[in-house]
Amino acid sequence: MYFLRRLLSLPLSLFLLSLAVFGLQQAVPTDPVVARLPAADARLATSDATAYDELYRNASRELGLDRPAFYLSLRNAALPDTLHRIARPAERRLLRQLTLTHGNWPRTQEFYRAYRRYLTRSHADPATQLFARTQVQRGQQEAMGDLAQRLPEDPAAEPLRQALTRLREDESRGNLLGIQLDWHGPDNRYHAWLTGLFRGDFGRSYVDQRPVATKIAAALPWSLLLNGVTLITVFLFSIPLGLYLARHAGSRRDTLLSVLLFIAYGIPYFWIATLLANYLTTPAYGLDLFPSMGFGEVPPDAGWFTLLRVRAAHLILPVFSLSLGGLAYLTWHLRRSGTDEFGRAYVRTARMKGLTERSIARRHVLRNALFPLITVGGSILPGLLAGSVIVERIFNLPGMGNLIYEASVSGDWPVLLSTTLLFGAATALGLLLADVGYYLADPRVRLGHQRGEA
Repeated sequence: MYFLRRLLSLPLSLFLLSLAVFGLQQAVPTDPVVARLPAADARLATSDATAYDELYRNASRELGLDRPAFYLSLRNAALPDTLHRIARPAERRLLRQLTLTHGNWPRTQEFYRAYRRYLTRSHADPATQLFARTQVQRGQQEAMGDLAQRLPEDPAAEPLRQALTRLREDESRGNLLGIQLDWHGPDNRYHAWLTGLFRGDFGRSYVDQRPVATKIAAALPWSLLLNGVTLITVFLFSIPLGLYLARHAGSRRDTLLSVLLFIAYGIPYFWIATLLANYLTTPAYGLDLFPSMGFGEVPPDAGWFTLLRVRAAHLILPVFSLSLGGLAYLTWHLRRSGTDEFGRAYVRTARMKGLTERSIARRHVLRNALFPLITVGGSILPGLLAGSVIVERIFNLPGMGNLIYEASVSGDWPVLLSTTLLFGAATALGLLLADVGYYLADPRVRLGHQRGEA
């Protein structure tokens, strides 16, 4: 039952993570429709506003932005359940504000229709049209007063002026007191986004319009290589070093190495990576010992030994920079748990039998001391994923970290949010595997849980 409960917690964690990422996606400052439109169509905003509005609405429908955000929504009773169909975010905000101020959606809708008709009148004053569009896009109620004063005395502007007047005069503030809960069903943006994720559709990049899944597929193998080698390195060196310190707990060697580990744990990723990249990869300092950037170029017909040699030469410094903190962290935890195990009765019994300290550490202490390390090791993964963003950028590695950095600089929100979702899912999965591994490795957890249930 313990294993089943922990396994069932993963879908819930992923669901909550998807809600958080989707909420961030709705709150980003970049208009996805504007980012999606080609440059030639975007220029129509100043030369042919009517054609641009039509293109904007069509692109909004293609992106599914004319649908509600979630399966259900809670709104003020004065607001309609179709407000999400207004394509322009600024116009939608203004209509919401006007309705919540006057409480009369029919009058607000009448104003919006008069405003749309006025913008499509070819004989209306172009300067006033531009001013009207600007005031509405400001999304402020005060702008409506300026608009009413600036409208010219001509038949084209009269319906819009009358609609503004009736909106201000016919207030129904009693409608603002009610609350309405709406059920939209699966026809919403979150459902479409989630089903797209299951199909491998992460959207398109704002920068080059390439599918986000394609960009992630090109970068993910390199990050898996870097972080995989780093994890192996951390466990390969932390286990023997932690046991060594546990065997010599309280000695001068233990004190010296513990201080060094404490310092290593506090060194930032970016600082050690920058030092290594500057002083060990450039001829300017006379220490051109390692290749500086990338993973190296390997000919297509090269053998596996050449591939291994080139990749290893480029991985040494990034792996060292990324593994230093995790190595110190795991070594310290193994030293603490190993020290506790060396003081137990079974160790004293093994010593009386004539077993050497090294044999006791390897055959008896290691197994029991590793149980806490399984859970602690799962918490290293989030730190490695965060640190790889900086390390990959410093060493110009074409992985997920470099992709996230470039997306952050350019404001490429689909790439940023998709990688956030993947990293969050990987972290949740890593913690679950560590917890389940601890449960399977230590019978005391199962027995204690069964006694608690009984």
